[in-house]
Amino acid sequence: METNPLLEQLKQPDIQAALVSLLSQLPTYEKNLQAIGNVVSFGQAVLQDQQSIQKYDELVRSYNVNIETVEALVGLLEKLPKLLQMINQLEDIVDFVTAVLADQQTIDYATASIKSYTEPIVEKGKQGYSLVKDIQQQAEATTEPIKLFTIMKWLKDPSVQKSLKYVQATIQILNKQTN
Repeated sequence: METNPLLEQLKQPDIQAALVSLLSQLPTYEKNLQAIGNVVSFGQAVLQDQQSIQKYDELVRSYNVNIETVEALVGLLEKLPKLLQMINQLEDIVDFVTAVLADQQTIDYATASIKSYTEPIVEKGKQGYSLVKDIQQQAEATTEPIKLFTIMKWLKDPSVQKSLKYVQATIQILNKQTN
């Protein structure tokens, strides 16, 4: 007795399971095939419509697509993951700044912190301005001429000596740099 190879195949459980699965998916496959058929029919209709072909041809010809453009497009596509990562980071930063600007308590804290750093600097600036103004007023108020003996007395003053040492050092360094 000769056995039918098809019947032998159908007796195997994995073949039976595959057939059952195929039969249960058959309606989905039919819908997909109909959709593919519709796309193919549409494509054939478009390819037979000379007016549509002419419009697509004009559209394609209106773009300056050459090898450099294609290479640039490929280069851009290669960089898209990095660009996306940078855009995500930028978006996170913008979200953070927006959240900070929306929180009055954080703004008050930042303002107080900045003020604590800038107030000493502003105070020193005010003191310096006041000192310059006082010096200017005293210089303008003094009417007597400066004599040589007055300058000799000044030279003994330690603050004048220190200032003159700075002037001397500056002149020496400038001479070295120009030579």
